[in-house]
Amino acid sequence: MSIQFQRMSIQLKDINCFYGAHQALFDISLECPAGETLVLLGPSGAGKSSLLRVLNLLEMPRSGKLHIAGNQFDFQQPPGEKAIRDLRQNVGMVFQQYHLWPHLTVLQNLIEAPCRVLGLNRAQAVERADNLLTRLRLNDFADRFPLHLSGGQQQRVAIARALMMEPQVLLFDEPTAALDPEITAQIVNIINELASTGITQVIVTHEVEVARKTASRVVYMENGRIIEQGSALHFTQPETAEFANYLSH
Repeated sequence: MSIQFQRMSIQLKDINCFYGAHQALFDISLECPAGETLVLLGPSGAGKSSLLRVLNLLEMPRSGKLHIAGNQFDFQQPPGEKAIRDLRQNVGMVFQQYHLWPHLTVLQNLIEAPCRVLGLNRAQAVERADNLLTRLRLNDFADRFPLHLSGGQQQRVAIARALMMEPQVLLFDEPTAALDPEITAQIVNIINELASTGITQVIVTHEVEVARKTASRVVYMENGRIIEQGSALHFTQPETAEFANYLSH
């Protein structure tokens, strides 16, 4: 394995993804160094969420190669269940709909997976949860159920739950959708705080301002293809008419 390959937290090469006969992703190739925050931008139907879901194999490509958080896949052969489980221990996901367990309190939501999957005892898991609840300013909500929380509070709990697994890569699907400006600013601050810890983040958003405030790298997509990608400089110096047009709206 080359030195360059090791420094890359994420590499995709020639990824093609289909829903039945419909092709959703066309020859997707990209690299994201460890510790970067990569934002996927583009109009509805561009393939952003499909690409995000490929990164933890919620969508299975038909062809191509994926290297992420030390896990490697060549989709000429379907990966086994153990390989997928190993991947998901290192790659966390924060869903747009939060997906919190409604019958569990905030604390119980946080400690369930680390106890079952990582084998932490309850005391270890509670200590880790307490640290995250403090960091995300959620201490007052530990014993509440998700239905008694606002959207912004649920989003922060979902982030905390993903961080409980101490992933190398954290994926966000529209993390500020349907949140008011004040809560959006809080989520942006959390993403930027996480970036300072060295975690690699990939964010799907349609909000250009959120992208500008969080991205160290950007990928712009249309119709299942990457149109432009590179550092955050592309926000001020776009190289394609398509991306420049998108930024101007």
